[in-house]
Amino acid sequence: MAEHEPQEAPPPPEPVYYRRWSEVPWGLASRSQLAGADLPREPGGPVVGYVAGEDWRGKDTDIPLYRVTDCPPTGASAGQLAAAGRRASTTVRVCADCGAQCQQCLAQRGLRPRCVACNHIARLIAKQIGLRQGRMALAEWAAALLDDEATAVVWVEVHEAPRTAAGRARPPLAARVQAVDGSGRRLLDVLVRLAGPRTSGAPADAVTATEGAAAVRAALDGRRLIGWERRPLGAVLDRLAALGEPVQLTAPNGPGGVSDYWPATVSERVAQWRGELDPVTGWLRQPWPPGTADRLWLTLRRIADTSDAGRPGLSSPDHQVEPGARDEVRLTITGSAAGTTGVLETLTRAGRLRRAAATVPAREEGERHVTYVTVEGAELDHDPTSAAEVSV
Repeated sequence: MAEHEPQEAPPPPEPVYYRRWSEVPWGLASRSQLAGADLPREPGGPVVGYVAGEDWRGKDTDIPLYRVTDCPPTGASAGQLAAAGRRASTTVRVCADCGAQCQQCLAQRGLRPRCVACNHIARLIAKQIGLRQGRMALAEWAAALLDDEATAVVWVEVHEAPRTAAGRARPPLAARVQAVDGSGRRLLDVLVRLAGPRTSGAPADAVTATEGAAAVRAALDGRRLIGWERRPLGAVLDRLAALGEPVQLTAPNGPGGVSDYWPATVSERVAQWRGELDPVTGWLRQPWPPGTADRLWLTLRRIADTSDAGRPGLSSPDHQVEPGARDEVRLTITGSAAGTTGVLETLTRAGRLRRAAATVPAREEGERHVTYVTVEGAELDHDPTSAAEVSV
């Protein structure tokens, strides 16, 4: 009978490092989280991860994480835990917004204790409000651009060359340069060859570098160039200079198109105007590139025509419908925490508050709460609208 050498157990996986607590999976917890839970556990098993944090002195440190399923319950009985819960008068585990019965003690986020989800929602709402308040400034910026006779809205589509066998980038073959003025009238539409005469693959209908440089100079010299990114003609002008056809474009006096309000590119300002947030990260979603000069002009025109930044629950006047007796109405309650609670209790006793629709988590303005709720629209005040505001 052959003997077999015992096989060594595979080494445990290396601990995973997390940059912030939001990245830590739900099944991992630190020593303090295990001890602070309403049903506490003792650290057990190997350390499976670390998260960047601070120690009790406020210094940066890596906090070890344990797998909750590897951590046994503490020796405290149910009666002991219940008694400890009654003594902990300052411990809050119920979310003030959604009522979640949280395992961990809730930190004071803003002016009220919130669970992680409601705090995330409240931050999203605060960002949405900030973006909404900035839309009118963006409208003024876009209107000033389009009213300027020197404005040229530019779009460049580069025809890239295939990479070398080693993966190195080659100079572009050609570029289509488009431009319109502030009224949307076409100024330029030319396909310029940006490769040498011996380079194959360039579009057959592209004009020479000399002709392209002359067309760009004639159409855009003396204008303020507005493109999706900074230096919209940068790639084209660099290649024309390398081919011996440098183009020097003068710009009008005065501030550039993207130096006021915010230090942002046009693409970033379009993202701010659209105001679409990623629901997971809370970051602004980058808009899809327009693709042509006239489409970029149309986007700027729409920004300039923004007449109302809007408010929660209120669309444009053309899409408003007067509520009926049982329709849902969005109510904005502004005031202290106690006053807000009183209004909510009054609406509940009157049978007007629609709990099924859920109260949107409040945000804070200094010492005041701003809470959005949904009520039934029967016999609202004088002016029938789809939103109302109550100060308490």
